[in-house]
Amino acid sequence: MDLSKIEGLTEEQSAAITAMYNTDTEGLRNKNEQLLGEKKSQQAAAAEQAQIAEDARLAAVKAEEARLKAANDMDGLKSHYETQLAEQTAAANEAAETAKTALLSRDKSTVLNQALSLIHDDYKGLAEAQLSNMLKISYNDQQQPVTAFEHAGKVVANNIDEFKSWAGEQSQFKKILNGVDSSGADTRQSHSTSGTQGDKDSAFKQRLKSAGLT
Repeated sequence: MDLSKIEGLTEEQSAAITAMYNTDTEGLRNKNEQLLGEKKSQQAAAAEQAQIAEDARLAAVKAEEARLKAANDMDGLKSHYETQLAEQTAAANEAAETAKTALLSRDKSTVLNQALSLIHDDYKGLAEAQLSNMLKISYNDQQQPVTAFEHAGKVVANNIDEFKSWAGEQSQFKKILNGVDSSGADTRQSHSTSGTQGDKDSAFKQRLKSAGLT
């Protein structure tokens, strides 16, 4: 923290402020480390309990298998193996579905954030739900993500550049795109020529009015 630019501070005041700042910073650092330590401990405990449960399950499976073999119960042994196979298949399918859902969420969030970056900050919250509904992510044979933006049941763009071009021609979007005012003109040019706060405020109010927010 640089206090040299603050006029009127004595060396004692600067030293006191610096000491207070360092104390607060150290306290926050220690608190963060404590929280991280607690989180890691909880994760380790959960993993340990999960491993204990899995070990117990495997022990029970082997014990039942040994019992059936000792009793020469071939039908029971067959049923036992079928049950284990079904459970393992279900677990594998569940794990695959969880991974697929996580991958889809990640890829959709990436593209959604790119689309939101095109929107003026004042309207991101309003546009996010609509953009999320428009955005569809699928995967090709190589498991690569395929992007599509749909509107009124039709695909209007297959990537961010195409969406930006399409949105610039739509009344509901061109009013809220970065660098575009309510008439679709480049506001960066109008702002640079006017150079007054009054013009900026007027343009901002017009954007709100056009978007139906005032």
